[in-house]
Amino acid sequence: MLINFTPWWAVSGVASLSWGETKRGTVSTERVVDVELRWGDSDAFAHVNNVVFFRLLEEARARVIPTDGPGSTILSGGLVVAEQQLKYTAPLHYRTAPIQVGMSVDHIGGSSFRLACRVFDSTSGDVYAEGFVSLVAYDFTLGSPRKLSDDERSWLTA
Repeated sequence: MLINFTPWWAVSGVASLSWGETKRGTVSTERVVDVELRWGDSDAFAHVNNVVFFRLLEEARARVIPTDGPGSTILSGGLVVAEQQLKYTAPLHYRTAPIQVGMSVDHIGGSSFRLACRVFDSTSGDVYAEGFVSLVAYDFTLGSPRKLSDDERSWLTA
């Protein structure tokens, strides 16, 4: 499912997300993934624990970034998380219906890209968290960042 999505910081008047880094424009269409919650994701306060949200983002990334075809070298060539930030907007309680995680590329650099992310319910429209994940293409053999290829850039802007 592809949905147009404006990240919260684009409409909230927030000029900066993290240590002076200014907001960039959305580069790609949002890709939405259904992710199942587990009973054990809930904490003593009867809502999904804040740490679990990062697992939800990780699971969605693993499904969104291709493993074959155009853009598949993003993962196979090496990728590391450089930074993650989330703003929790509402409590998420355990449920059997899947939750949706949306991701769109909002910045592409020489060896990195950033995904605007949200955890939400597509039926009710409730948004539980919004933020971003910065990822760096990484050559594990050399132990250093690598440049994004033209193929990878093409997939990131689709």
